[in-house]
Amino acid sequence: MLDLFLFVYLITLVFSLTNFKKFVDTPLRFFPLLIAYTLFNEVLGYFIINFEEFSFFEEEEYNWHNVIIYNVYQLVFFGYFFWLYHKVVKNQLYRKLIRIIAILTFLSYAVSLFYQNPFHSSLYYADCVGCMAVGTAILLHFNEIRHVNGGINRYNIMVWINWGVLIFNVFFPFYILSGYLYVDFYLDYHLRQMLWVVICIMYGLFTIGFVVSKRNAFR
Repeated sequence: MLDLFLFVYLITLVFSLTNFKKFVDTPLRFFPLLIAYTLFNEVLGYFIINFEEFSFFEEEEYNWHNVIIYNVYQLVFFGYFFWLYHKVVKNQLYRKLIRIIAILTFLSYAVSLFYQNPFHSSLYYADCVGCMAVGTAILLHFNEIRHVNGGINRYNIMVWINWGVLIFNVFFPFYILSGYLYVDFYLDYHLRQMLWVVICIMYGLFTIGFVVSKRNAFR
């Protein structure tokens, strides 16, 4: 399954670079870097699990633990999208709300450190807060462009980014909470496989956005 993920990430990265001129002067200019970081993170996670020399820990029972790289990734992921939506949203009230929910998200991670070890466990409660916060920022942006443009413009690359990230952030809290708190539900409903599908859909939407978008439609 890793091969599929790497292929999806790589294809999306290629299309983001070949269409880079469409958003080079926008806050999305850093988005290809996030995709490349995601690709690198997955490769590193694979090597940590399968090769002892890449382990962060000397103890044999922990030498396959790679969750810390995903905890760091979550901070980068949420941080970038808070910054992105704070840049693209023009409504001052919406911008203030985005700042507030960003602060609350990072505070939730700080609090989680007192109860969970980020080297051995996902900070899943904070992840859920971050997903809801980014989802809120996306809805604020959708609401703004709907009122300003009189509708959702399919040539606006942010529309495709919005839908991809929103779909993922709606599903991910169910996935992460079930994986840690309701294992039987997680296994019975094959949530791991569903996550793979959701990720493919998200990156598929990104790729479509890179291809069909037009620079003058960006908002």
